[in-house]
Amino acid sequence: MTLLVIEIPRPEEAPEFTVGDGVGKAEAAANLWHFLTDETGSFVAYFLAFLILWTAWRQHHRLFDSIERVSPGVLAWHFPLLLLIGFLPYPTSIIGHHTHNPAAALLFTVMVGALMVCRAGVQSQALRDGLVIRTEDQAVIRHSALISWAVTGYWILTLVLCWWTPWVIIAWSVSPVLPEVLRAIAGWDGRRRPTSIGSS
Repeated sequence: MTLLVIEIPRPEEAPEFTVGDGVGKAEAAANLWHFLTDETGSFVAYFLAFLILWTAWRQHHRLFDSIERVSPGVLAWHFPLLLLIGFLPYPTSIIGHHTHNPAAALLFTVMVGALMVCRAGVQSQALRDGLVIRTEDQAVIRHSALISWAVTGYWILTLVLCWWTPWVIIAWSVSPVLPEVLRAIAGWDGRRRPTSIGSS
């Protein structure tokens, strides 16, 4: 997550940003403000990518709190998952600098969609391999996996909107809250049911 901010341009040492040598405070402040507002796309892309990674990280930790071991299948899903997470700052930087370019939107959509496939794959693989702790409610993990696949499908559907950038960002912005909406519609509260001591 911290690597995402490295790609946002910072103002270099330049006379127009420095007070003195004929540049007053108001002019220097205005110049810096114009520089920052020109990077609005980069800040929006950073926030969106951070939100997506935060959601994936939170779900990942919830899953690993509920399994007793890691299977070869779960490990296999982690290679592309971590590869895509490490690569995410690159398409984030491109969409931030070229907000109106459909190719930039397409690259970002494909990379995040592939990341979501891997994340949902980890959840489904854990269920298939029977890794969920016996005292945990397996239905919660199953519901979470179904929601992950639904959100992944929604994200992939936004591919058709890439030509109309930057409006596709509105559709992307819905995806982090979509799991809670789907839980509410399905009547799943996303919490584990309490278990009694000694229950299996």
